[in-house]
Amino acid sequence: MGSAAVMAAEVAGDALAIRGTIVLVGAAAAGTTVPFEIGESLLKGWTFKTVIEGSSVPQVFIPHLVELWQQGRFPFDELVRTYEFEAINEAFADSADGTTIKPVVVF
Repeated sequence: MGSAAVMAAEVAGDALAIRGTIVLVGAAAAGTTVPFEIGESLLKGWTFKTVIEGSSVPQVFIPHLVELWQQGRFPFDELVRTYEFEAINEAFADSADGTTIKPVVVF
């Protein structure tokens, strides 16, 4: 039996329709490889791509988030918590256990 990552890639490749796209979301460890059956993929014309930071365009995405926040539809204030530098370990711990989404350390 192969690794879960290889099996997932194979299943995804088999499930694609013509001109479908496989998207890697998240981070794989450096050096991770996944073999693809290339012959059939040429017939399908599928695409493999990675997504970094949601593949957003900051000049468009950030103003959109600000607009949503102004409308009360993006709870930015609930996602961010500030920590004094002396509490940096608490900030890391809160981030790791999900207590806060975005810890910000203030110097």
